[in-house]
Formats: sequence, C-alpha cells, structure tokens
Amino acid sequence: VPAKKKEAVVLTDKEIIELARYGEILEEHYGLPQDIEWGVERGKIYILQSRPITTISGGKKAAGSKAVGAGSGKVLLSGLAAAPGVASGIVKIVSSGRELDKIKPGDIMVTKMTMPDMVPGMKRAGAIVTDEGGMASHAAIVSRELGCPAVVGTKKATFTLKDGMEITVDGGKGIIYEGVVAHAAPAKAAAPATAGGIFYSKPVTATEIKVNVSEPDRAEAAAATQADGVGLLRIEHMIIGMGKTPNWYIKNGKTEEYISALVDGIKTVADAFYPRPVWVRTLDAPTDEFRAMEGGEGEPHEHNPMLGWRGIRRDMTETDHFRLEVRAFKRLHEMGLTNVGIMLPMVQHVSEFQKAKALMREEGLDLDKIDVGIMIETPGAALTIEDFIEDGIDFISFGTNDLTQYTLAVDRNNENVAGLFSELHPAVLKLIEYVVEQCREAGVKTSICGQAGSYPEMAKRLVEMGITSISANIDAVAIVRDTVARSEKILIMNALRNKD
Repeated sequence: VPAKKKEAVVLTDKEIIELARYGEILEEHYGLPQDIEWGVERGKIYILQSRPITTISGGKKAAGSKAVGAGSGKVLLSGLAAAPGVASGIVKIVSSGRELDKIKPGDIMVTKMTMPDMVPGMKRAGAIVTDEGGMASHAAIVSRELGCPAVVGTKKATFTLKDGMEITVDGGKGIIYEGVVAHAAPAKAAAPATAGGIFYSKPVTATEIKVNVSEPDRAEAAAATQADGVGLLRIEHMIIGMGKTPNWYIKNGKTEEYISALVDGIKTVADAFYPRPVWVRTLDAPTDEFRAMEGGEGEPHEHNPMLGWRGIRRDMTETDHFRLEVRAFKRLHEMGLTNVGIMLPMVQHVSEFQKAKALMREEGLDLDKIDVGIMIETPGAALTIEDFIEDGIDFISFGTNDLTQYTLAVDRNNENVAGLFSELHPAVLKLIEYVVEQCREAGVKTSICGQAGSYPEMAKRLVEMGITSISANIDAVAIVRDTVARSEKILIMNALRNKD
C-alpha cells in the first residue's frame, strides 16, 4: 500500500467522538469494558458486535513482570490451550469433589482431571489447570461454557504447583506463569460474549444455529446468544450437582424429589428458549463419575469407563432411573413445554432405540407429540443410520467428541495422544457426510453438538454437506453464525456461476 494511503485519515473527528460515545454506552450496558467491532457505511456507524475484554489488569502487578505474550515472565508449565482468557490467583490443589470448599472466588483450581461433581468449584474458580485431558475432556468443555480460562494436559501441574502459590493462567496460549502477570484479571474471567445486546443484529442463516447448555443457571447467557434453540442440554451435570446417584433416590423412596429436580432444571432452560426447541440428552455418566457420589458405592470398576456402561446401554439394563427421566419429560410436556425433545446417547444398534421407545410408551409418553432422536457417537450408529430412519427417528445429533474417539481409537482424555485427535480426519468426515445425506433424503433433522461444531472450519464443511443445524458452545455461537452465513453465501454464488 502506498505511503500516502497508509497515512490517510480514515475517520473524521465527529466519527471518533461518536465511536467513543458508543464505547461508553456499551461498557455501561454490560458493566465491563468492551471489545467492539464496528463499520461505517455512507457516514453512518454500525456496531456489529460487542464482547467483554478479559485481559485488563485489575490488581497488583508482580514485581518485574511484563505483559503476557511479551516474552518475559517465568513460565512454570505449559499444556493445551483449552479455554481462552487470562486470570491470576492463588493455587488450590483439589484431589476430589470432597475438597471443593477450598476453592474461593478467583482461586486457580488445580487438579489431576476434573469430574462432573467438581463443577460447583469450577464455577468459583478464576481458572482451571489439569494434569490430564485433551481439548474434548470434561475440564475443557465445561471451562469453555463457563467462560473460565483453562489449561489442560500439563502432565505435572499437581506436582509442580503448590497450594498458596500465586500464578497467572493464560488459557488462550496454554501457559502458566509465576506470579501476577500484567494484563491478567485477578478474578474470574468475564462471561463469554453473548453477541447480543441492543446493537447486534444477527445474520439470517438457512442453517439453524443452536447452543449447548450444561447448567440451568447458564440458560440466560445461552438465550442471550439469540440461538435458534438448544442442540444439547446435558442432564448429568444437574444430577451430579445433587450429590446423589439416581439409585440412591430410588432405594430411599425419594423418586418424586429426583423427578422434581430434573423438571425444575430442564424447565429453566425450556422456558428461556420457548418455543424454540430444546433437545435434552438423557443420562450419560460413566461409572467413575457416579462412584464418588452418595449411592455410588456399588458402581462397577471399569478399565475404560468411556467404553463402558453408560448412556443408552445403562438405561436399557437399569431401567428404573430411565423411567424417572421419562416421567420428568412427560410432566414438562403437560406443563405446555412442548419444545422439549429427547435425545438418546451412546446408541450403537437400532434395537436400543426400539426398547427405549417401548419404555416411553409404557410410561404414557405420547411419541407423536414429542421429538425423539439419537446421538451419533459410534461408527455402528452412523453406518446403520438407515435402520434408525426406518424405525422413525425425528432427528440425529453428532457427538463428535466420542465419534472421533471411537473412530480413530484416540482416548479424548489422554493428553499423550491429544495431537492425534482430529474431528476433521477424513474418516470422521465421511461418517458425518454419509449420515447427513441419508437423513436429508428421508427428511430427518440433522445437527451437531460436539465440540467440533464450535470450529469455523468444521461449520463450513457441515454447511456444504447440508446439515440442518449446528449447536455450538455459548462463547462460539456468534462466530459460528457468521461462518455459516458466509459459507451459505459462497454456496449460492457458486451455484449461480455454475448455472450461468
């Protein structure tokens, strides 16, 4: 670019002052300094997007430390950059869910690997650091949804870091620094950008953009993304947050308490999105997660719980708790929340789907008035999708975390093979494309709710395949929506060119 153009004045004084005024309005509206995207057309300023700035120094600066990324500051550890954001705080090492009382607001939670029963502590933490895990591990997924900086797979955080140490966690780069490094917030990172607000106008897309939700108390933040519905509402986090296994409630004659808790949690999300669809995944907790809870003393010890007694395979052998979930769904529909759909996890054979529907009918659920679908997480389900279509599924959703794990034989919780884990592997993409093609021809809705749905490159591929909807993490909805809008426009332009 010629020097004359590089040095040319782009904005007028009036436009600069107006932008500053918008900045003040947005900061006052959200209660935090904002990173603002804007554009000018024919002299009029348009605010395109606004998200909280999470890297402003809010506390004391460590002696001699400089800005993160400036090449200085002692690096203690590195790992996988699992959830963006920078936070400083005091290290609290946690070995189990029984030690969560140690975590005070803004502390850095350090553990071997997080489990669902640790979510209450994760909500208070300023950042999360783990020894184990990959980008699709529990720690990574939940941290991203909570908007909490996280570094996973460090291999030695619980050995290298000590209780009481002051550190800075850069979740965007996967680095842990000694002391308080400048540009790090001393407390919990701000919530992810909602891409909502008074100035945001979402692009209209033919592909529906939905959102994943793990905790009912994130319903408001999820709804603020203006998503077209919830593509995945996990109920195991609600159950684990109760501290007792479903069997405990059954054995102690407290099934009504259990059903009511499920209804209340699901209702919070369904109300926030009504009449937009909310697909609720039935219980999918590996046995090792239940073992730490009250009532989990009899849980079997499995060599690899990820490949074990979980999801639909547990539901169909231990049907009592599944029936309680069905009763909760029935009650929600009786309340008028007809936007709630049922999604069955870990299905690998159509007979499992048939048994589940038979149990639903026995409990009085009218399957003509509720959408029932399956997760495509196993190659077995993907390669026999025609059987499920013939049996009458209403929708499918790809759980790419597990589908990738089972297709590539790569443990998604193992940091040693994290580099081999890729949802864009040709084999995974072929399975997805095959299922989308078969479902599209049969008029069955298709979606994706795995972590890959939040990746722009995967979103682009899915649009080209003709997927019905994409469900992303709360912090990624706006980015995925913009990617989809661009991808759809490119497809239209290419189609017009080919026509000419």
